[in-house]
Amino acid sequence: MYNYQFKFSIGIMKPFRILFKKNRLLFSIVSFLLSLNVLYAQTAIKINGTVFNEKGIALEGVTVAIKTTTAGTQTDAQGKFSLTAPNEQSILSISYLNMVKQEVKVGSTRNFNITLQSTEQAIDEVVVVGYGTQKKTSLTAAVSTLSGSEITRVPVANLSNAIGGRVPGVIFKQNSGEPGQDGSSLLIRGTGTTGNASPLVIVDGVPRSFNQLDPNSVESFTFLKDAAAVAPYGVAGANGVILVTTKKGKVGRTNLSYNGYYGLQNPTMLPKMVNSFEYGTMRNAANANVGAAPVYTEEQLNKYRDGSDPDVYPNHDVLNELINKNSPIMGHNLSISGGSEKIRYFGALGYMSQDGMWGPTGFKRYNMTSNIELQATSTTKFALNLSGRIEEKKYPGKGASSIFDQLYRTPPTAPLLFSNGLPGSYIGRSAYGNIFQSGSSESQKQVLLSQITIDQQLPFLKGLSAKAVFSYDLNDVNGAGLSKTWLTPIPYYTVDTKTNPYTYPQAGTDGPAKPSYDMSYAQNQALTYQAFLNYLQTFGKHDVSATAVYEYRNGKFLNLAAGRRNYNVNIPEINNGSPVATDLSNSGSSSESKQNGFIFRGNYAYDSRYLFEVSGRMDGHYAFAPDKRYHFFPAASLGWRISNEKFMQGQTAWLDNLKLRASYGISGALPYIDGNLALFQYLSSYAAYTPSAVLEGVTTQGLYETVEANPDITWETAKKTNIGFELSIYKGLFSIEADYFTEDRNDMLTAPQVLLPSEYGIGVAQRNAGRMKNRGFDFSAISRFTIADDIKIQLAGNFTFAKNKLVEVFENEVTKINPNRSRTGRPLGTQFGYRSLGLFQASDDLDGDGIIQSSEYGVAQFGTLRPGDIKYEDVNGDNKITPDDEVEIGKPTTPIVIYGFSPSISYKNIDLNMLFQGATGRNFYINGQAAYPFFNSGSALKSTMDYWTPENTDAQYPRLTPTPTDNNSRTSSFWMRSGSYLRLKSIELGYTLPSTWIKNIQSVRVYASGQNLLTWSKEIKDFDPEISASNGNYYPQQSVVSFGLNVNF
Repeated sequence: MYNYQFKFSIGIMKPFRILFKKNRLLFSIVSFLLSLNVLYAQTAIKINGTVFNEKGIALEGVTVAIKTTTAGTQTDAQGKFSLTAPNEQSILSISYLNMVKQEVKVGSTRNFNITLQSTEQAIDEVVVVGYGTQKKTSLTAAVSTLSGSEITRVPVANLSNAIGGRVPGVIFKQNSGEPGQDGSSLLIRGTGTTGNASPLVIVDGVPRSFNQLDPNSVESFTFLKDAAAVAPYGVAGANGVILVTTKKGKVGRTNLSYNGYYGLQNPTMLPKMVNSFEYGTMRNAANANVGAAPVYTEEQLNKYRDGSDPDVYPNHDVLNELINKNSPIMGHNLSISGGSEKIRYFGALGYMSQDGMWGPTGFKRYNMTSNIELQATSTTKFALNLSGRIEEKKYPGKGASSIFDQLYRTPPTAPLLFSNGLPGSYIGRSAYGNIFQSGSSESQKQVLLSQITIDQQLPFLKGLSAKAVFSYDLNDVNGAGLSKTWLTPIPYYTVDTKTNPYTYPQAGTDGPAKPSYDMSYAQNQALTYQAFLNYLQTFGKHDVSATAVYEYRNGKFLNLAAGRRNYNVNIPEINNGSPVATDLSNSGSSSESKQNGFIFRGNYAYDSRYLFEVSGRMDGHYAFAPDKRYHFFPAASLGWRISNEKFMQGQTAWLDNLKLRASYGISGALPYIDGNLALFQYLSSYAAYTPSAVLEGVTTQGLYETVEANPDITWETAKKTNIGFELSIYKGLFSIEADYFTEDRNDMLTAPQVLLPSEYGIGVAQRNAGRMKNRGFDFSAISRFTIADDIKIQLAGNFTFAKNKLVEVFENEVTKINPNRSRTGRPLGTQFGYRSLGLFQASDDLDGDGIIQSSEYGVAQFGTLRPGDIKYEDVNGDNKITPDDEVEIGKPTTPIVIYGFSPSISYKNIDLNMLFQGATGRNFYINGQAAYPFFNSGSALKSTMDYWTPENTDAQYPRLTPTPTDNNSRTSSFWMRSGSYLRLKSIELGYTLPSTWIKNIQSVRVYASGQNLLTWSKEIKDFDPEISASNGNYYPQQSVVSFGLNVNF
């Protein structure tokens, strides 16, 4: 037992040893910060106390600090605190969110009972906005916030997955559960463009990614949604902006915190597959439906069922036999924070490990954060932020999509592993070998984020200050780092039943004939310079503030790749491969980007009642022609705090805040082509001739023009309007925020749909000709109340509706002929096809010969029709089904509506938190193995056993055939499913140990949590409804049960 415990502790500490070894600078900083406590005065006074609200309820988490020192603490679950003061002249500073801060002299008192008074419940909090901060009371823009404490309640491997369902206006979809590849795609207020609709992400004021940040190092999120909020980001603001603020040190004594968890993962949903007997029976029925002989005899079917000869007549549950159950996931975070009025610091080390659903899959992440703020003088402040991470990924040589395709294609009758452990195969491919013997794909990325800030108050004008920011980031983009792929032959075997005992000769190999190896390295560097001038002043009832910023960004990208084929030795090193020229490959590329901008924002408030803001950005970007490189994006907004009007003074007993606001502005977006930034479209595109030309006996490389230039290419512009209101009553008992928004997107880049004669010779340039409208509303509501002093309840919900419409887009020849297929006037991503009228029945076969002739039905469809085939509507009435009959059959896969509901309750030391999240207004089209049994000679889902027969006429699937018929495989509404769902996204039950149980420790909390435990969907039962992959060839989301520990020292 003791030996086991020792090994376990060593295993947990290993990631921290690696981090300290790789981050000696951070270790030195942490050691220095810890030593600051030694300077604390030895002539100390021990004091205790309890903090209450005005209702006499004890408050947990109140900060109690000794002013001008590093000493400080927080109250426990009973509102109690204990700390040491230097002397009786010391001043206690007591602060808590939404409470009026108090300062109390120690004097001769040793036991304090302190009562804090509520402010206007949450409306006076400071909110991070673009290039600054503002009080929530003065905001006239549509902004939502999310605290870091909310996202750390339930452990997540990827930070983006913690946001879904918590924030109004944010639409998200997690497209994969694969370790290291499981980030969510986020949209703010839906899809507003045919190009790139992703929002801009800003971390600590600089454009960065946030997926792999350690959630424990995040202080808050701010979501900027309307023109007034995004105007400072100019050409990058049209899709909304997400601001991530990391934690900084706070005044008080040094606090050391640990947060760790260990969990087990399982797929949220996987289809149930047929067994061997069911598969054989269905195959025989399918053959009978086309007049073919049975595939299996009754004797063979019985052997599959009784399992008497598993090597010859196997009965495999392929998915469950090859996919791991209860894959582990764990995370550990150790942080330190504290400081005085002169210096504040925060440092953290994090480690996360996530195993996959099969052996060779896994992801590890090491995070480091160090933020230091120094008040050098009364007017000068310095800040240094350093953070880094190491990401390590490992997968099989075959990708997840290929593996799942093979898993679904392998029927239960195929051998996975013979009784002697050798892998079998099916039609030349080994499901087992694809996972465990295909080689490996590995990558490692080392990321560095660094930032220096200098803030200077200027003496010649009261309220005027200047700030300079410099940041240097390395490899903070997708695809950066070192990648290695080693592909190996996959041997598979068969069973020779003619020998006694059976023998198992090799039958062939899957994959390459000999091993191959590819390596690549990509490096990205990003420099950002920012220079600020800020002005803040109050003149009587007039509050004035202004911000001016100059920003410059420079990025450099480098990529190198090399590969070799036909290895004779199984050693994955580049120099061990074949030296033959045709077996060698190498490539490389480099690029540089530049952008600058001039930003301004001005705010005016009269008597805290009438609010006005104007802002804008003049942006310049290297993607455009020199004379079209700059553009101005302005916005303006108004606010009216009705609750501060004189005629509302008699309502202050119940009314905390009532505010109306409106905004209008123009924001921008860069043009994209097929998911790639449309760079240098103002220049002609050229390619090299293959083969080269020979001129006068000399081989000369020739060039030819591929795409014509578009010198007029420009930005996308979005005209945004927003009207909103905020209401808070009874000191935060109930609060609501609601917004109605519109957006008109212009100048979207789109390809002209024209037929050109071959003599034209080159492609036509894309044009800024697309237009799109987006409309909707979002709101959030929250209620907090207490029952019998000990029971605290919070109910929070949010709702988003966003629907777009294409106004102008180039239609192709098909949609021009058939207006029912026109994209114009419909949402982006609308799905088209034939409208199904159900399945043909035996009654449609008028002459009883088993074939439904067009003369019997009156409409010609596709191929030979029989009862049980799909019937289509003849929309145009020409008695035949052609593309002219295609119509709108489904909504886009992006939901129109997304919502979340998060109830929480606490009783004394016990707390329970839940999050329900759902989506509707979307459709899911199934095809491939999800729709057709035996697709690509594959297996069959259990759900497809509900197929049409003369006895089962109300079936969910058409009649069985060995391969999908021409008629039944047409895109049609028959295969369309509702993508609506509701899921219990997270639940957590925690218990905070009583302070009497622990000594010299501030707090200890243990918890159990679950993610994606329950999902309800009316029409999608086989696959996760959040992921819109139509055939199931994807790595599913994971359901996680975990246990964790929080300790604050």
